[in-house]
Amino acid sequence: MYKNKTKSKIAENLLQGMMSNEHQSPPKVAPKIKAAPKIRNMYWCDFPRDAQLPEFWKRRPVIVVSRIRTLHGAVTVIPCSTTPQNENKWAVKLKTSIDGRESWAVCDKISTLAVSRLVPHSGVVPKLPQEEFRLVLEKLLEWLPSLPKENS
Repeated sequence: MYKNKTKSKIAENLLQGMMSNEHQSPPKVAPKIKAAPKIRNMYWCDFPRDAQLPEFWKRRPVIVVSRIRTLHGAVTVIPCSTTPQNENKWAVKLKTSIDGRESWAVCDKISTLAVSRLVPHSGVVPKLPQEEFRLVLEKLLEWLPSLPKENS
């Protein structure tokens, strides 16, 4: 009988601990970059490890699309992939790369994350050329819904 009470108490404590953790805020993490990210900059991004497919996960390149510059807040990015995206009509093959490998901007997976998830590549922050960025933005805008006409 003593063993059953002990097991029951352990299970109760574990359940209470899990329930209390559900409402705890995530930690604030200091940024790894030195300056606020600028639009068109490319960084490595540490996406959450607890992602659920088809969400992006692991460290991967991203392109900053946020206009607002802040070092201690959120940043909106377009993730990139080195997996060929030839069948994805929302992906743009890039000429510019963060690490020399062929990559695609995956425009239907726009993400807003903490700036602290960004990591510079070898201390250098590549910038996507204006014309290439234009192609990425055009594809993003094509993917987003259009505004309805006012009298619709």
